[in-house]
Amino acid sequence: MNRTSKIVSGIALLLFGIGWALEVAGVIHDVSFKGWWTIFIIIPCLASFFSYDNKGTSLIGMGIGVLLLLAVRGTIDWNAFWKLVICLIAVVWGAILVMGKKGHFFDSPDRKTVREVKKINLGGRDIRQIDISFGKQIFSFPNETFEGARVEVSFGFIGLDLRDADLLDGAVIDVDCRFGGMEIRVPNGVCVKQAVESSFAGVECRLAAEAKEGQKTVYINGKCSFGGIEIK
Repeated sequence: MNRTSKIVSGIALLLFGIGWALEVAGVIHDVSFKGWWTIFIIIPCLASFFSYDNKGTSLIGMGIGVLLLLAVRGTIDWNAFWKLVICLIAVVWGAILVMGKKGHFFDSPDRKTVREVKKINLGGRDIRQIDISFGKQIFSFPNETFEGARVEVSFGFIGLDLRDADLLDGAVIDVDCRFGGMEIRVPNGVCVKQAVESSFAGVECRLAAEAKEGQKTVYINGKCSFGGIEIK
């Protein structure tokens, strides 16, 4: 937690603690602290907003905390609460997808790589299992054999960097992207055949779909809804 987030969290907790103490002592009246527990959702999310790059998750957390507080206090009913949560998530992640800077995901200095990923054996091949929710991560496999993957992302971003991997000809990548983004980069000269079903989403592939003699082919299948997948 950096200094700014510590100050914000400290001030919020101080005001909350002092206010509640004054009410208990009878110094102030007509102030209700019903739903006080939601502060333990709102404040950590507020602190993480100033501490980490993943602003979207922090905003959604704060929003859900505020909506919970309003629902507990009877300002909104619980049926409206769930609808507003869905609206909140759609608005925040929609704004991130629209305003995100092109190229920032892979080229930012805080890029992370992960080599050790869970595998399952499927048809004699080691298939990578990748799942991200409410976050972002780049997965790369330098000098490792890549035989295929199952990739799921919801309310987040995944980068799959295969440029330095030992790519198996005929490798299959199954994707499931919901309310999020995905970017897949393959080595030069690789043919990509994609069959991704999209619903309120965009799938862009800039690579050749027909392999020339000696070229490797990668198959990308799956579905994408309320998000985007870029293959290059």
